[in-house]
Amino acid sequence: MQKYRISGSGGAFFTCFKMGFLLLLLMIVGAVPVQAEQMRLAITGKITSEHGAIYYSPGDLSASTPTEIVTSSPWTVGKTRFRGVLLRDILKGVDARGTKLRATAIDGYSVEIPISDTEKYDVIIAYKMDGEWLENEVYAPFWIIYPYDSDKKLAQEKYYSRSIWQLTKLTVE
Repeated sequence: MQKYRISGSGGAFFTCFKMGFLLLLLMIVGAVPVQAEQMRLAITGKITSEHGAIYYSPGDLSASTPTEIVTSSPWTVGKTRFRGVLLRDILKGVDARGTKLRATAIDGYSVEIPISDTEKYDVIIAYKMDGEWLENEVYAPFWIIYPYDSDKKLAQEKYYSRSIWQLTKLTVE
């Protein structure tokens, strides 16, 4: 019976194997989607901030007074329960001094929202849908939601188009 010995270049084999395994592990860990808690909303523009921007994570907003909206929408089936913070309260908290918002998503898509909408309607920045955190690769970290069923005027494309998901930036103009 022949015995096998690991020596010489065999040690180099195991060193390479360990390094390859480590690289594979790092690639797997790197491929995991960013958790919603690690994503932030940046608010910039005409606000009061020493650093030019104020940042909120989903956890930060969930620690604020929550507002729930139960409404139908073009993107969901039936009535959906959204939980978030009133956009007007967020704007008040950063001392926003503008007439409109530029809302921008992760992919760079942006929409303009009149600040007057936040005064007329209970618009929220949602972080949960039906009791679950917004899904990372679908709507997270945040989604602007209007109470579409509360007023027939809101159930139209004009307001649907302002309901940007994967929201990461609000610029007060």
